Amino acid sequence: MPPYGRSEIIFESDNARTCFGCGPDNPKGLGLRFFETQEGVEVEYSAAEHLGGAPGVVHGGIQATLLDEALCMTAYAKEGAPVVTGELTVRYEGPLPTETPLLIRGKITERRGRSFFAEGEILVAGTTDILTRARARLFRTDSD
Repeated sequence: MPPYGRSEIIFESDNARTCFGCGPDNPKGLGLRFFETQEGVEVEYSAAEHLGGAPGVVHGGIQATLLDEALCMTAYAKEGAPVVTGELTVRYEGPLPTETPLLIRGKITERRGRSFFAEGEILVAGTTDILTRARARLFRTDSD
């Protein structure tokens, strides 16, 4: 059941079902489920130990993937726009633990023509300490 006050976002396209981040038909994927908030989107996730880099720490590439997925889904939820990532900058501010409930957030910060700028963050759920941040430029892939 979705958390109170949020609705689940499901991106439907031919490619979405097998997406590594959110595809329900990808048995080796992350299986992310996104929820729209007033500001953007949120996703809760706990990275298994096999997704670690250093012992007990989520691999940086997985952290970047979590943020990339959240930012793209933010554009879809808030703008109705399927997008691709043109640029993604990730800042690792502290070790993100594996096997721990995480909260990933995204929001749109600027719209410019057919592109969007977005920011995201990863926290340990229930805390206010941001351990990973990202900024992205996303480009619309539809004809609008």
